[in-house]
Amino acid sequence: MLANKAIPLYYQIETILRRKILEGEFESGMLLANEETLAEQYKVSRITLRQALSSLEQDGLIIRKRGKGTFVSETLPGLQAANLTGSMEDLISMGIKTSTKIINFSLTPGARTITDCLALPEGIEVVRIERLRLAKGSPFSYILNHLSPTIGQKIQPADLLVKPLLKILEDDLHIDLAGAIQKIGADIADSYIAPLLKIRVGDPLLKIERTVFDEDQKPVEYVSALYRADRYSYTVRLERKEAERTSQWNL
Repeated sequence: MLANKAIPLYYQIETILRRKILEGEFESGMLLANEETLAEQYKVSRITLRQALSSLEQDGLIIRKRGKGTFVSETLPGLQAANLTGSMEDLISMGIKTSTKIINFSLTPGARTITDCLALPEGIEVVRIERLRLAKGSPFSYILNHLSPTIGQKIQPADLLVKPLLKILEDDLHIDLAGAIQKIGADIADSYIAPLLKIRVGDPLLKIERTVFDEDQKPVEYVSALYRADRYSYTVRLERKEAERTSQWNL
């Protein structure tokens, strides 16, 4: 069952158990088999198994009670799947429900890709904001914002700890946000991102890139976000118009 010799055994077990918990195969409050049984099932030592369980416990997925056994947590940490409804309110709401840790707030020369997204002259300095978003104290995403200096330098770092950036742009800077262009893809954690998100190098990430526009369709902000794939997902509701009833669904 654990055939990949390039991946540590404890991590393979941890991944299997994590998936079973998050997908509901192991229900909330369920008592897991004892260590001896699990070690025998996966053909590893109890030391290896305990290493896997320890990581799951740190992430709040299981609770180990002395003399009683190991239980799946009644309330799993993290966010529920986000509903993509096409509204800016979704983005603002997510920012309100989570907390923020600022890693870096600085003025730095903008790369060509950044200045192009913000419709700024090549080489101009932009405000760069690196943050972690946390749910119940545990990081689930790395956010990298870029703003023009005329906008970014009006923002106080302390404000970002108590209010989402989009709310600051609207409420404090009185910028009317009209919409955004968003791209969703996949990535893997590198040696910089992995320790920040408390995952391992090579772990899968959901990547979202977004450019936000004001009512005059002028770019206000460019953001690149990396989300832990085990703690965040996007749910999209698809609806058909009456005129499309005869068309085929192509996968």
